[in-house]
Amino acid sequence: MESSDLIGIGRLGGSDPDGFHRVLVKPRFRAFFEDVTSVFLIFNSHRVFYVTICERKVKDQKILVRFAEDGIEAERRLHKETIVAIDPVDMEEDETLDYLLGYKVIFAEQDLGEVRDYFHNNAQYVLEIEMPDGSELLVPFVDHYVQAVLEDPGVIALENVQDLIDLALTPTK
Repeated sequence: MESSDLIGIGRLGGSDPDGFHRVLVKPRFRAFFEDVTSVFLIFNSHRVFYVTICERKVKDQKILVRFAEDGIEAERRLHKETIVAIDPVDMEEDETLDYLLGYKVIFAEQDLGEVRDYFHNNAQYVLEIEMPDGSELLVPFVDHYVQAVLEDPGVIALENVQDLIDLALTPTK
């Protein structure tokens, strides 16, 4: 396995005096992260550590974790950025994006439709969006296209999707 095979779910921050590290988790992975016991730490030098979360807590709405392994803080200080990642196999496809089904999808203040389904293409998840005219828009569920997921009121805001919209609306021969 290479680090490019992993899914980055957030970033690792510094540690407090008790050895707890702050973890900034992307909103769409927060529920998944609550049950995770092992993650990969990818440092900007492409060094990868497989670590075990032995303790976690939430303080002032910040997620803090302590790792069973030693030396993580020393390694983190040597690098500008540390990515927290998981193996895609660890994610159960049936549950991962189910919460997005039925969400409204907007782009440039325009209602594009509703999430009807999704699938994994061995690289990332792809949302299947039913547009008002009945056509289908496929959008990879990656940061480049997904600007925000608003759980209340159930809306996904997209960006950089004009080319995808044009393709979806182009009649096929």
